[in-house]
Amino acid sequence: MLVNAVYQISEQPLIWLSIGSKNWNKLENKTNSKAYLLIHPMWYFSFSSVIPHLKYRAKLRKKNIILIILSNSRREHIFSSLLGFKSVFLNQNMHVCEYQFTIEHRPKKYDAVYIAAAKKYKRIHLAAKISSLFIITYFWPIITDENGNWNLHEFEPRIKHANYNKKRMDKAQIRTIISESKCGLALSKKEGAMLASMEYLLSGIPIVTTKSIGGRNHFFDNRYVKTVRANPTAVKKGVDVITSLNIEPEFIRNETLKKIEKERRKFYNFIKALHAKGSFIIEPYNEFSKRIWGHCTGLENNRII
Repeated sequence: MLVNAVYQISEQPLIWLSIGSKNWNKLENKTNSKAYLLIHPMWYFSFSSVIPHLKYRAKLRKKNIILIILSNSRREHIFSSLLGFKSVFLNQNMHVCEYQFTIEHRPKKYDAVYIAAAKKYKRIHLAAKISSLFIITYFWPIITDENGNWNLHEFEPRIKHANYNKKRMDKAQIRTIISESKCGLALSKKEGAMLASMEYLLSGIPIVTTKSIGGRNHFFDNRYVKTVRANPTAVKKGVDVITSLNIEPEFIRNETLKKIEKERRKFYNFIKALHAKGSFIIEPYNEFSKRIWGHCTGLENNRII
């Protein structure tokens, strides 16, 4: 699921799904029925989110489009509901494509991998004591050196020993690095639901995480996710502990797929209820699931913007 992309879930009624508001103004409802824009917040939904979303809601309402927040955590769902937003507790990570992130049995080169933007909130420095580390990063806005490369070591000198990508990587390259790593890291205190955490799990590697808000823990399981304090020593110890367990990749992936299936069925039932409001008929779950997530590119097959 890409930031600022819009995906069409249904034609009758019109139902769109999105993360990020950049393209919402392009949506038009030319039908005689209500249309729905379902949004997963990019960031933890709090007081700073309220005024912008009230404005979005008002603009969309003029087009006969109903804004519905799909909250990534129960806490956000309760908060947004109390403030008068239509909200449902459905975590965005169910949309990560299980066909693009799979188990590849490769020799392990790294004790840990961290997929993280070069931003302070990612707390990359907490990985400083992990000697064998790869950080899959990206810079936004784009900041490069004279050779057109990213310089993560300049951004965070405390991880100068870490390997990292100097340019954007495609999904196959990301999958390879994940498969060459013993575990994945999730170290922010607050953000959104962190799609990358599901990429770890679907690729069959365990996770070391700090406590966080924003919904990334929704699909976590303490059998293969270790929660640690937010300091470099604790993170290093967590990596040592979780990797010493030698958890079977197939177990991690299969348990994650079970959780995803449960969430997707909840999503389907919600979409089904929206159809019923307008006396529209929806296909059975198996057909819906295949149409929305069953393509080799997953949800991307339904992208319209």
